[in-house]
Amino acid sequence: MKLKTWISVYGQWMLTAVFAVAVFCFWLFGLPHLMLAREQSQLFLWNTDYLTERLAVPGGLAQYLGEFIVQFMINPVYGTCWYVVLLVAALLLCRRLITGQKWYLLSFLIPGVLWYLSCNPDIPMTPVVAVVLTLTLMNLLPKDRKARWITASVMASVGYWLLGPAILLLVVYAFHWLPLLLLAGSVVASLWITPYPSRQILRGIDYYWEGDKIGTYEEMKYDMLMRQQSWSEISKRYQERPIESLAIHNAASLALWEEQRISQSELFSKVLLSNQSLSSVSSAFLTSEVAMQVGMVNIAQRSVFEAMEAIPNYNKSARALRRLVETNIITGQYEVALKYIAILEETTFYRGLARKMKPLAEHPEKIKVFPSYQRLKEAYDKGEDVFFY
Repeated sequence: MKLKTWISVYGQWMLTAVFAVAVFCFWLFGLPHLMLAREQSQLFLWNTDYLTERLAVPGGLAQYLGEFIVQFMINPVYGTCWYVVLLVAALLLCRRLITGQKWYLLSFLIPGVLWYLSCNPDIPMTPVVAVVLTLTLMNLLPKDRKARWITASVMASVGYWLLGPAILLLVVYAFHWLPLLLLAGSVVASLWITPYPSRQILRGIDYYWEGDKIGTYEEMKYDMLMRQQSWSEISKRYQERPIESLAIHNAASLALWEEQRISQSELFSKVLLSNQSLSSVSSAFLTSEVAMQVGMVNIAQRSVFEAMEAIPNYNKSARALRRLVETNIITGQYEVALKYIAILEETTFYRGLARKMKPLAEHPEKIKVFPSYQRLKEAYDKGEDVFFY
């Protein structure tokens, strides 16, 4: 087989494979902390009320499926695989829409844009899923011109409510006034019946999070290292590049104590408790981890509650509820802990933990089986815990 023929037959698939490997390596080794930050900013539940709540607004199906995918990011390997699936699917769907060998490289345009947008902490998974589903609908359009316009018109109205503004890609692709008119009518109707600001409806209800509340990449990175208890990596990273972040400063101080490089009294003198350590969702989670490690249960509880309430789209957080279960058991608020446990039992990855914690809330004497919780409870019962100043 001649080289030119071989390239025309296998070249596209080789580029697709290279693209898939590049996506996998980028997310797994470059931004695992962003995936963990996404996962801790939502609570995906397996019940009809949760699904109905999402489908009650434009773009709800895309948001529901996006949040379904994000729950897997509790494990960065799973999250990376989902990014590969979505971006490669977008590439293959674009390839089917573009005819001709010389235009093949244009099929990388939309996947490349989706990749770039995914790196922004303020852009959730919803628009990525919406675009991939819109590309799928575009591939399903019939070839016959009249049938194509009719199908596109139906897809424009129904698709807008399910997927949001991403359906505009299909309307432009169909290139007819009728789908465009029906899409405009759907948007106007949404402005009347949906209790959201007009700018948010026009750009997509869950397409962008305002306020820059998720946190910086550095805060996400330290939060990930704290969850992994990588003390040496935390102290080394902070020594090489000190960051003007109170939450990061506290995490680095804890790492020094865990490495036995400072005493407990020095640790308490270094850990600074103020509202400045709750400047973002990631920094509040980081502060909660530090407080829990040093035995300040009230502060750990308040920090994680503040983190959950600061989530830009008003989602709840499975990670936050997990911490609230722990702190309420330690502080003796067993009925509150059982309420949070009942919610976590409807999740995928926190269900096992909820079932493990339920006996502790129902039979507090069993806390002795868990030495770490027993130690924190004794410290809470005998000591003095403080809130922020």
